[in-house]
Amino acid sequence: MFLYSVRLLEELTERGLYKSEERYEVRDTVIIPHKGKECTGEILCCLGEVEEGVAENLKMIIRKASTEEESSAKTRNIRRKEIFDTVKERIRAYNLQMKLVRVDFGVDPERIICFFTAEGRIDFRELVKDLAHRLMNRVELRQIGARDEIKLIKGLGPCGKVACCCEFLEEFAPISVKIAKEQGLILNPTKISGVCGRLMCCLRFEAEFYSSVIKNFPEIGSVVNSSLGEGRVIGINVLRNTVILELKNGWQKEVPLKDIVTEKSGAEDRTRTGTDLHPLDPESRASTNSATSAQ
Repeated sequence: MFLYSVRLLEELTERGLYKSEERYEVRDTVIIPHKGKECTGEILCCLGEVEEGVAENLKMIIRKASTEEESSAKTRNIRRKEIFDTVKERIRAYNLQMKLVRVDFGVDPERIICFFTAEGRIDFRELVKDLAHRLMNRVELRQIGARDEIKLIKGLGPCGKVACCCEFLEEFAPISVKIAKEQGLILNPTKISGVCGRLMCCLRFEAEFYSSVIKNFPEIGSVVNSSLGEGRVIGINVLRNTVILELKNGWQKEVPLKDIVTEKSGAEDRTRTGTDLHPLDPESRASTNSATSAQ
């Protein structure tokens, strides 16, 4: 079984890994499955021969493309660019507050789908009629969100790699600030937001782990007994499975969770530390320290 890197001829920015039992050369044109339909792609390189089990999750190259299929794919790519320019020009002519993201062809080759983003609802009925008359095709305008925009046009995440939604994510799971808090991240929009401006999808990957493990830790501000004596919890470290205590002498020590015996704090303690502050939130620690100093 051979492993290949293939680039779509109709979408030059779209590429992926495919497997085949056939041996292909660089720049060979092949037919591959992509988003529920057969597309034409070009072999960029052969990554070598691998065992079947290693590549079991990869899609199979269907066959080698004919000269007519290769020519047709390149023609559609040129036509897509021409249609994109035409639609963009007509949007400006109608002075509509919408951003054209991508133009694609439906399963029916006579159907053109235009993806766009906008702040609110847009009345584009007159625009659709105009485009249908000019392009002599059925035209569909489809509004998408910020995440879908990046999935279509591709982009790099803050980590420097291709955004997860462009690589393998099929659906967008709901993500909240609570998930970022549970992972001890600083709630700075520039640090926890992706290229789309929304919370990063990768925050969801470890959310289940943090939400289950964090239940085993004492609350911030609670007074506990440990091998070092009594102390107030001012922080926790989920990955190291430790608790940061402030002892009676003012020293701060990191203690294994297994050495902690939790005691309930009094009403005064809860009022002072604030139960709405999360254990992993840096603001929580700062508030706790300030309250202790004031006392």
